[in-house]
Amino acid sequence: MTVRARAPACALAALLLAAPGAQAQETGGAPLSAIGWLDQALAAPLPDPILPDPPETLPDIEPPDLDFDPIASTPLDGVGVDATGLFTAERIGLPRGLWGEAPLDEVLEGIAALPLDTLPSANRLALRLLLAEFAAPWGLAPGDQGRLLLARVDALMAKGALEQAGQLIEAAPVRTAALAARSFDIALLLGEEDRACAQMAGRVAPANGQGAQIFCAARRGDWQAAHSALQVARNLEMIERDTGNLLLRFLEEEEEILLPPPARTTPLIWRIMEALGDPVTTATLPVAYAHADLRGTSGWRAQLDAAERLTRAGVMQPNRLLGLYTQRRAAASGGMWERVRVIQALDAALAAQDTDRIGARLVEAWELFAAVELEAALAAMTADTLAPLTLNGAGAETQWKMLLLAQDHRDRAAQLAPDTTTGRFITALARGDTLPDAPGSNAMAEAVALAFAEGAPPVDAPGSGLVLLAALRQIADAATGDLHAATRGLQALRGLGLEEPARQIAVELLLLERRG
Repeated sequence: MTVRARAPACALAALLLAAPGAQAQETGGAPLSAIGWLDQALAAPLPDPILPDPPETLPDIEPPDLDFDPIASTPLDGVGVDATGLFTAERIGLPRGLWGEAPLDEVLEGIAALPLDTLPSANRLALRLLLAEFAAPWGLAPGDQGRLLLARVDALMAKGALEQAGQLIEAAPVRTAALAARSFDIALLLGEEDRACAQMAGRVAPANGQGAQIFCAARRGDWQAAHSALQVARNLEMIERDTGNLLLRFLEEEEEILLPPPARTTPLIWRIMEALGDPVTTATLPVAYAHADLRGTSGWRAQLDAAERLTRAGVMQPNRLLGLYTQRRAAASGGMWERVRVIQALDAALAAQDTDRIGARLVEAWELFAAVELEAALAAMTADTLAPLTLNGAGAETQWKMLLLAQDHRDRAAQLAPDTTTGRFITALARGDTLPDAPGSNAMAEAVALAFAEGAPPVDAPGSGLVLLAALRQIADAATGDLHAATRGLQALRGLGLEEPARQIAVELLLLERRG
């Protein structure tokens, strides 16, 4: 959609205002005092001081042996911008001073390196780490304030957790220009352009934010201001070439302006191209863009694809995906449509309480969902209904796996556990029991057993947050088969006091197959 400019671009002029300064007046001679005796007192010479006679000898004094501890400083417990969180650190079993003395740059690098593709429980722990209220690293320089919060927001957006990132920004005690820019991007991706522009109105544009101001001026119908601002921004090179060209096409109606594809896609560029009727598919863009397909303007296939991506990333409730799966009949066969078909067939079998059909459909569903790494989502959708049922054969073993992944039915899962070395080992791991011998044929089980062989030494060094960030990277490597990383990552989590998350992650390492 394009609209003709209402008036030509206005020329901008700068008016310099100068107020005349008062001329300084000089007076000859010394300054006059209102009190005459004060002038005399100030001018009179000072008398020589009277000092006592020094002693003939000074006594020898042994200097004391002072062994002071170095002075340390810690931040006050008040909530600063970098300590912003949606819940307390204690809720996830970690101390508020997790970052301690860790250098800020190392913390920022560790957060930026958090893996996007990892096990469900590890991803859930990473999201909690980004959202919890932790004190900023000790000794944070004034100029560095806000960098940690911004890094957390960026990491959440990279994971597709747009709503959580937006909530974190709203909870901040101050709104920096960088946070305002992130808030604008989030609103664009969620299809909330009016809210984005309302927040932008009256604010000084953040760095490289001229495009946002022009876009919002056009949406308000102020085409003259939008044209003028675009002309100035392009002349002064205050806007990127791709964005400027797209905005010009957005504002003009005279004729179709053929443009090459942009070198990179930003939320603003993506939104403008959609408005121009030339949208960029979100399938090839980062997962955050998948939210745009859930606004009700996309087809069912695009909505399903977006929902699967966001559920896999752990930022969308599986029941919302289930609602999409059961919305209508599958339109075709193969790929995604097979998952739609099997979920609907399983739903029908559960409604009929036909255990033979349930078992068969459950095994089929596990295989199809494992191919796209959505087994945990499948478990969350069906565990409550499956828990009281009695299935046979392969259906019973799949039911056991589902209940372990869902975590809410561990006792029932223990009743269904296969009477094998592997079954007993995984069940004990999930319930927090003493581990039996690991199955000798399972190398990952042996790596897990080594991590739980004895009490892990506590990690209480200042800056232990860096240990947690490293452990999350190791878990991602373990999911692709790195046995050494599995042992080290699990040991680190246990040392940090995260025993229960460590056990659930270990269960997932043994139940879920991931490709490297």
